[in-house]
Amino acid sequence: MNNAITAMALLLGLTVVTACTNSEPARLQQGVDAETTKDGLVKVDHSKLDLSYARPNVDWQKYTKLYFAPVQVTNDHPADYKPPRIDRRAEGLNATYDLPPEALEKMSAQFQTTVKDVFNSEQPFELVDKAGANTLVIEAAVTDIRLSAPIESSRRSYNSMGRTYTESSGSMMLLAVIKDGETGEVLAKAADRGQGFQQWRQNTQVFNWGDVKTVYRRWVNDFKNALMEAGAK
Repeated sequence: MNNAITAMALLLGLTVVTACTNSEPARLQQGVDAETTKDGLVKVDHSKLDLSYARPNVDWQKYTKLYFAPVQVTNDHPADYKPPRIDRRAEGLNATYDLPPEALEKMSAQFQTTVKDVFNSEQPFELVDKAGANTLVIEAAVTDIRLSAPIESSRRSYNSMGRTYTESSGSMMLLAVIKDGETGEVLAKAADRGQGFQQWRQNTQVFNWGDVKTVYRRWVNDFKNALMEAGAK
């Protein structure tokens, strides 16, 4: 995986500067005790994201163009991840939690579609297809996808017309790196775990796909709102 990615998106870079999780505004840590990365990014307190770092003293207002690099979507997990146990008698010999390549590709394409839907002609930002001056480059990856049930088509119940119910469809991790499009300088890094609605319902591919779209739209909308707030200051 790209070394810049291994460091979210979306909710992305500027969200770590302007967003807030509660009544307290997001802000960079200050003083000698501030948590700083090797590349000079400072941890953001009270961010909407699980983990956020940003470079101090960035002029965010100058960025009027956005280049979203193709999003990488993988079945990768942290080394200490323990996948759910599959009951082969109940779920069948073919049951799996790993999404097939075509599903990963569909998720990647949907992210780009969501970006275009959110950053439409009514927004004061231009989507471009390459890095350049006054451009933010957003490199994002969706990974550590944790389904709450084996893939629908792999379950024994799918072929026997049975039903599986879960409290949610699962969750996924979004990792993002924001760069200056002209210099390549890393301006921010973020990571966030997103999930769909918490309610008991039938676990199907249709519902799960709907949750993916919901999480994507929330991430991208938060990024858009943060950009607009930053540009207004």
